Amino acid sequence: MDEPVQQEPSRRPWLGTLRRWTGRALVALAIVVLTPIVASAALVSPFLADDVRLDRVVRAVALDWRDFGEEQARSRLEFELDHQGIGLQVGDDDCTLIEEEGWRRVDCTWVTEMAVPGRADPVLLPFASRAAISPEGDLE
Repeated sequence: MDEPVQQEPSRRPWLGTLRRWTGRALVALAIVVLTPIVASAALVSPFLADDVRLDRVVRAVALDWRDFGEEQARSRLEFELDHQGIGLQVGDDDCTLIEEEGWRRVDCTWVTEMAVPGRADPVLLPFASRAAISPEGDLE
């Protein structure tokens, strides 16, 4: 009959404890480092989503200007700003329709303030959306 194999006592009993504490320390460090990044992303993401929506609106307005005229483009811009869920920080006055040397350009620029913990002054976040129609009628 085979006799059970006895394991030799570990020469380094502290090694298991060290590994456990190292793992815990790495998890704690990851939480400390990632928390501000995730919090910042959560604060900025609504503004980024508005900027992406506004990029699409500006292109649509430029194409309306090319196809239906400036008055229709202005109406479309006002409608889209009201109905696309773009935040109140972007208004009709933040967008301009400019015609120069045959180019038709729709520019929207806006700035929002974001409070940052530990900082007295808010941080200004500028955004811009632009689309242009070339003299040949191409969307740029």
